[in-house]
Amino acid sequence: MADDRTAGDASTCLPLVPLPDVVCFPRTELRLMVTEPRYRRMVRDLVERDEEARQVGVVLLKPGWVESYEGRPEVFPGGTAARLLDVELLPEGGANLLLWGEFRFEVEREVGGGEYRQAVVRPLEEPRLNEHDAGVVAVRQAIHQLLQALSAELGERFPLASESAEGLGEDGPFEELVNRIAAEIDVPVLRKLQLLSESLPERGLSVLSILRGRKQVIDMLRPFRHLASRSPMN
Repeated sequence: MADDRTAGDASTCLPLVPLPDVVCFPRTELRLMVTEPRYRRMVRDLVERDEEARQVGVVLLKPGWVESYEGRPEVFPGGTAARLLDVELLPEGGANLLLWGEFRFEVEREVGGGEYRQAVVRPLEEPRLNEHDAGVVAVRQAIHQLLQALSAELGERFPLASESAEGLGEDGPFEELVNRIAAEIDVPVLRKLQLLSESLPERGLSVLSILRGRKQVIDMLRPFRHLASRSPMN
């Protein structure tokens, strides 16, 4: 079903972007607004680099980060290297960023001395999947069937943005399908971090399990919907 590939051959140093409630996945877009002086500086440094070197490491802040946010609050060691695709400089000095996730990594150590946080990270090996493998095809089809069923059942309450669901074609790359769902589905942020820590085949099965769980709950509650429609709270 898979053989191993490596996202990078050696450790590399990246500026860190610690976020409180967002997990970035490879092959997904992430939009951020930067307002703090230290991250404005980071953006200025990035745009001065060659396009291939405009990478940052997106990591998740550990609980309790508020108390030391101005310093170096702890972050979880797993993250995603993301390339800066576009920058919109704002009149007040901030910037809107468009990032593209490239590969997963583990933080080896942070390095000091700069205005913003930086770390040496080790890229994680990823499996190279055969998109036509019977197992991959079966999981992809099951995910699409569940997406269609959930969308039809929930409408605006569908757990993915409608435009994202419509854009997940059945013939697209398996990694993009799985990671876009993992990035956008409404599960707790620590569950998303757990998904990021899994290999792609494991993550695909986990996403399938999450969608199946949603469908099972909906099926179980369907006989009681008429009661909710009569409730004075509605």
